[in-house]
Amino acid sequence: MAGQIKKAAVSCIVVLAVSALYAESAMEIAARTQAEIDSGSGPVWMSPQLPEDIQNRVQKKSQQLTQYLKLGNESKEIRVAALLAEHYGRVWAWHQQTGEKLEAAWSDWEDARNPQHGQKDELKALTIMVEQIDPIYAQFVPQIHGLLKALRQELSEEQIIVLLDLITRSPGVERTYNAYVEMVPEMKDQEKRIIRERLEQARVDSLAAWTEKHIVRIFKKYKIRNEFSIDYFGYGYRQRYEAWVNRKK
Repeated sequence: MAGQIKKAAVSCIVVLAVSALYAESAMEIAARTQAEIDSGSGPVWMSPQLPEDIQNRVQKKSQQLTQYLKLGNESKEIRVAALLAEHYGRVWAWHQQTGEKLEAAWSDWEDARNPQHGQKDELKALTIMVEQIDPIYAQFVPQIHGLLKALRQELSEEQIIVLLDLITRSPGVERTYNAYVEMVPEMKDQEKRIIRERLEQARVDSLAAWTEKHIVRIFKKYKIRNEFSIDYFGYGYRQRYEAWVNRKK
């Protein structure tokens, strides 16, 4: 057990070190994109020309999301739906631009973590995440921040969380967080906060997702980090997970 905890601790230190490198890289990429937007020469996906079927799709999705909020104010509903439609039009256009490269990186990440494709290599998967996947998503960060800023002019923080929870209902913050707490009920409050904050960040990052598959993948990368942390905290994630699954049967 001591050896497993030591190995998990080393892995977690690597995660933290690489995450710091990623944070600098991501900030540079996001800042460069934001500067382009501010100068009026933003990426082409900021002003997409949508096919009719995609336009209809984003309009329908945006209206459904807005109606779920039950705002009771027609003018506000129109403005919120317009913001969401504009956003998801940009999401679609961004995925048209980055989709092939992003899909290849996700496939490499999944292969590195799949024992059927050779020995499971979490450090290789982490390298792919930091050096390939995260920098691609960083390109879209200014749009996410811009959408949230605009939504805050129309909605309360509680309403925005309801909206984000609706968008990410599977896997979902609450369901995933509660599962972790059930697995390790003796986690300290600070440890629980680390676990939850990662899931809440996954919820925000999922605004870059075009499909549910993309949402699941974004949550998965944060769930892997949580698994490392639970090991680092000294609880043994794999054993706790297996015991939790058996209790659920």
